[in-house]
Amino acid sequence: MASQTWLPSERSGNVQQKALIHYICGNPGLIDYYTDFLSHVRGLLDKIETDTAYDIYGTNLLGFSDDDHEPFSSKNKPWDLEGQIEGMYEIVAAKGKGYDFVILMGHSVGSFITVEIFHRHMKNPERAPHLKLRHGFLICPTLTHLARSSNGVQFELLRRFIPFLDTAACLLARLLLGLLSVASVTWIVQRLLAFTPASADITARWLKSRDGVLQAVHLGLTELEMITEEKWNDDLWDTAGEDNGVPKFFLFYAKKDHWIHDDERDGIVEKRGDKARIVQDEGDIPHAFCTREDASLEVARRVCGWVEEIEAAKK
Repeated sequence: MASQTWLPSERSGNVQQKALIHYICGNPGLIDYYTDFLSHVRGLLDKIETDTAYDIYGTNLLGFSDDDHEPFSSKNKPWDLEGQIEGMYEIVAAKGKGYDFVILMGHSVGSFITVEIFHRHMKNPERAPHLKLRHGFLICPTLTHLARSSNGVQFELLRRFIPFLDTAACLLARLLLGLLSVASVTWIVQRLLAFTPASADITARWLKSRDGVLQAVHLGLTELEMITEEKWNDDLWDTAGEDNGVPKFFLFYAKKDHWIHDDERDGIVEKRGDKARIVQDEGDIPHAFCTREDASLEVARRVCGWVEEIEAAKK
């Protein structure tokens, strides 16, 4: 599986500005899940780009590629959410060099990581003085009290009753799937979850990887601990002067989301709706939108609309 994706603009040589859309995955943090979605975004942007060329880059979250680290052990633990935030910040800072501005786009916990990077960069811009963070696109964002969601409640119960849940889940996956081929696991996933063939294959390879399940569950446990009450200052959400009134953050919520409690979503809308552009889907787009081709295209259209709004404000 690929650990990163790079989709450059075709217009990079004849434009006034160059911008980077940097994508941050949800959990499991595999960029391959978003291949169709990001390809749709690329295709739509190619049709509307004029004065600004938008390159697209995305990478796995840390620890999800077996070849990017030594096997996990008591002395080499998986990355927690704090580690992911710091690691992604470093990657964003490195990839953001040479761009007039950067848009961070995150899904699920990737949205939390996105807002945290904005927060940390605003507090200490000298850490990466060249990095010009302009907008954040937050898709199905898990920003507050993850443990109150329906899946969060179940995850919390498992954590209470099963010591070392991350290690136990990893061992269970190996026990159940160890004798099955990737093709067999792909078939099972596709039948049970109705994923696209590509998403089912990615899921199967993740489940059978050396450290993928351990990393995902370990990260999820720390998400429960860290994603609680919102702690960001109001000025983080303020629109910058050069944006001509365009919001800094754009949020897209599913109509029903098993990782976001309705009250938490409504709380963000009430608290941040006057400064952020917040949209709630009226259809059936799921939290894991990237596992369905139609949902990937619909969310890509939404993202392209946000870019069009940003570009229109410059004129």
